[in-house]
Amino acid sequence: MGARDVDRIDEEDFTVADMSNVESSPLARLRDELIDSRDLASGDIRGELQDAEERRAVILGTLKAALSLGLIYVVVFGAFIALLVWIWS
Repeated sequence: MGARDVDRIDEEDFTVADMSNVESSPLARLRDELIDSRDLASGDIRGELQDAEERRAVILGTLKAALSLGLIYVVVFGAFIALLVWIWS
């Protein structure tokens, strides 16, 4: 039996689950309220950052925080390996 022999079922003819009377989750309602409360008329859809200098400062600050956190992980992992080598020797 090939694909041509099977009758095609139109998906618009029936409903698998009626979700018309289900309320949205509290988090979805909160997200919708926050989106509605924003002032999108300002034209800046990225948030509060108005100029390139502020954006650059935020990006560099985030990069600095991520690199320092990575450095902490490397130092702790290195100290752990050194401790294990010291114990096993």
